[in-house]
Amino acid sequence: MKSILQADMPVASSCGGDGVCGKCRIKISEGAQNLSPEGTTEAEIKDIHDVPKKERISCQVTILGDITIDTNYW
Repeated sequence: MKSILQADMPVASSCGGDGVCGKCRIKISEGAQNLSPEGTTEAEIKDIHDVPKKERISCQVTILGDITIDTNYW
């Protein structure tokens, strides 16, 4: 989430990156293998908010290499 905001891309968040709201979800177009594995908190958020498996919760992800994403703003 921090990287998205630093790149001046829109990303929704009502919890400020605390891993609660699930609004900062991103679609990975390329480079999914360059993200950290899904952790327990992210899995729980995705389950609660019905986030598709191919999407990630940006505040719960660490970027490990090049990726291409798409974000929705609200």
